[in-house]
Amino acid sequence: MSPSMIRRERFTAAIALGANVGEPERTFKRALNVLERDVDFTVLRRSHWHATEPVGAPDQPAYTNGAVLAETTLAPKELLEALRKVETHLGRDRSTEERFGPRVLDLDILFVTDSNGDHVRVRSDELTLPHPRMEERAFVLAPLAEVAPAARLLRSGRTVKDQLEFIETGGGLASFESVDEARAWCAASAEDGGTLGFVPTMGALHEGHLELVRRAARENDRVCVSIFVNPLQFNNPADLERYPRDFAGDTKLLSSAGCSMAFTGTLEQFFPEGTEAAAIDPGPAAEGLEGTFRPGHFEGVATIVNRLFEVVRPTRAYFGAKDFQQCLVVEALESAQAGAPEVVRCPIVRSSSGLALASRNALLPDDAKADALRIFKALDTVRQAWRSGLRDASTLQNMLQAELDHPSVGLEYAEIRDPSAWTTKAPSGLLEEAVALVAAVIGGVRLIDNMELSAP
Repeated sequence: MSPSMIRRERFTAAIALGANVGEPERTFKRALNVLERDVDFTVLRRSHWHATEPVGAPDQPAYTNGAVLAETTLAPKELLEALRKVETHLGRDRSTEERFGPRVLDLDILFVTDSNGDHVRVRSDELTLPHPRMEERAFVLAPLAEVAPAARLLRSGRTVKDQLEFIETGGGLASFESVDEARAWCAASAEDGGTLGFVPTMGALHEGHLELVRRAARENDRVCVSIFVNPLQFNNPADLERYPRDFAGDTKLLSSAGCSMAFTGTLEQFFPEGTEAAAIDPGPAAEGLEGTFRPGHFEGVATIVNRLFEVVRPTRAYFGAKDFQQCLVVEALESAQAGAPEVVRCPIVRSSSGLALASRNALLPDDAKADALRIFKALDTVRQAWRSGLRDASTLQNMLQAELDHPSVGLEYAEIRDPSAWTTKAPSGLLEEAVALVAAVIGGVRLIDNMELSAP
């Protein structure tokens, strides 16, 4: 029998189409026409085209997304090759494009079933089937539900239609109150392939936390958030007791910010061997300032962060720059630990008045909120002096302290440091780089803030 007479197996494939450059609908029609013309590919059903906000780099146009269900004799890797050729033919250049950036055309295989209706599984560097993230993304499921509503999804066991409804009603976020369950989820995510962004928090989430999550969602395939009020980093028991906690409320916020999974746990779950055996030396970045006023704090931070990295095994971990000294400690931990994730330091998020967003702000009495703004105003005054050419460390520090000399401000420290060469005590002489750091008790609430004077 000649090769041309051999009957090839027929597959059913669900393909996602996306674009936000040029004329997406016209591009989609051309792509499907080329596929049907050049290879054995027959469109069975096509969805409407859906306009969606971009999930990726900011400042880009809205996306148009759709899906088709097609019949083909191409095996999955052959089909992927055909889709890549069409993308290139219609102007996509994968060698130069930005990750998660604008797209002329994006063709993704969501799933493939064989002639018996069973899912074809593929796991390679080029292709993973079923698509590891389709069950988490409403913008993928919405058009897919039009062409294959009753298709059964392997991960959740739900139909496409039911999974879409589950996500749209807020059920798309996995949440665990067990460290072991979170570890298992992260391990399964790693097996599926793709990148995992991680945002460690102590809960009481605000817009600053959510901005970290949104950035992690732009830069990774999945995002995990920990919510754990860590006793190890509190040297004041009353402060630990007062710290706000609302796991249920926090998970509701996360579900709309691009988070895939949130988890909490107990100290015993994180450290079954005991905390002393797991203790991590935070290194020289922990000396001075916060390290002086909160003895043991950074050892607690380094210990829990190290354990969180072991549980989650993320690709990248995101920290807010408001905790400047903490960022230095974690970055040193990244350098010292083999297999540690890339640590991403993110800008401080401020209210319209300039107040750095913090969970502790919720504890501020109404009559203390105006006084809390004195910290930002002092930092901004010193920044303006830097921009005017002042570079002497002692002069800058004296200015900062003078700005905060007020009866309502219980100042702990207001000092200048060189951000690239941390020292326990303030430097002297002229600086090429500088960061101003403040800690103060206002209205009975301890607040910290900082500003990199030399930043653009």
